[in-house]
Amino acid sequence: MSAECDGVLARIYDAIDGEATSAELEEIHRHLEACPPCLEEYEVEAALKALVRRCCAEQAPEALRAKIVASITTVQTVTTVQAHAGDGSAVVTRVTRTTTVEG
Repeated sequence: MSAECDGVLARIYDAIDGEATSAELEEIHRHLEACPPCLEEYEVEAALKALVRRCCAEQAPEALRAKIVASITTVQTVTTVQAHAGDGSAVVTRVTRTTTVEG
């Protein structure tokens, strides 16, 4: 497998789950049309996801869902650093999200 194959296979769940942009989908599908091993892997993963969806269609009771959502805490920290070096400067911004579940 090539580096291109690795990149496509790393993003197949985004494509299967509808989380890829149209440009990403186009790139993935173009690769799959030309690469039978990647197409086979994609088809296996898509079939597995479809099977899981069919078998796991039951939803948790609303009270349980509310309790789970209430127990999840996400904290976002934004750190900005400005550096001056000789004749130029750089600004680096880092966003950190920390998610914790209580209980």
